[in-house]
Amino acid sequence: MLAYKKLNRPDKSDKSDKSEDIFCCCDFPKPPYDPGTGDCCYDFWNTDLADVTSELKCATAIATHKQKEYGYISDWYGIVKSWYTDWEAADHKADDLCRSLELFIKHLERVCKITHKTAKAIDILFCMIQDLYIRVDCLKERYDQLIKCINCLKNPALASGGIIACLANYSSKLDAVILTRDILIGKVILAIEYAYELHDSICDEYGLKAILIYWTNVLNCHNDPDCKPKDQPEEGCVDHCVLEPSITFPLDQSEYYLHLKKLSEDVKKRMDQLKKESDDANEAKTALEARQNGLKNAIAAAGPSVKCGNGTSS
Repeated sequence: MLAYKKLNRPDKSDKSDKSEDIFCCCDFPKPPYDPGTGDCCYDFWNTDLADVTSELKCATAIATHKQKEYGYISDWYGIVKSWYTDWEAADHKADDLCRSLELFIKHLERVCKITHKTAKAIDILFCMIQDLYIRVDCLKERYDQLIKCINCLKNPALASGGIIACLANYSSKLDAVILTRDILIGKVILAIEYAYELHDSICDEYGLKAILIYWTNVLNCHNDPDCKPKDQPEEGCVDHCVLEPSITFPLDQSEYYLHLKKLSEDVKKRMDQLKKESDDANEAKTALEARQNGLKNAIAAAGPSVKCGNGTSS
């Protein structure tokens, strides 16, 4: 069988001849043991390959761990961000609702002024109509007295024509006015009822405006810390039905909203940090893989089987 001839190492103290100094082939340090090949490059590459392989296993484990951790934190950030986005959208809707309520209340305040004056005006109108028909009744009484007086005189000149015709025409007109009394007064009373009902429904203590003001207090639209909604339990009362998280308005100043915002920001920072760490770990792994592949190629090209054939003799 063919054997790989081991070259003798020259005396390192002899500086005159370096033709057979195989350690001049590379700048690698001498291996700590006698590998048996005598080729310093080949032996060091094998030693270096073992070290690189060990480092690569460690780097691969670190890169895999960082990638998994980054995946977990990314999923968690997606959940937290979704929660925060929902609360942020709810806060915007609450703000829009507050603005709409406040605008509506402003319009209702103007309506209340109008309905108040309308009710007063209808009261005055009713008073005027009442006075009108009182006067009409007085005229009717005077007319009846006049006719009675004429009839008592039994004057043939007053029996027909002239003043009697005028009085007859006056009587018909007066009766027509009297006939409108029940209809007109009924309409005015109905208008008064509607006017007061409209005013009370909007402007009363329990009217629409008061209800809207109540909800502006519930939503804390004015952001008054001393203003508490009426349905909140008073201090010292025990609420046996505790809901978490507790929703308070305005939402963007509530404890849970601020906590969720900070949590989202912290998770985002951690995710960015892990992304960088994962990228660095993958770069280190890629570099070690390239180094390992280079060593494998070098060892395969410089191995004894390549230099001396397949290691067998015929």
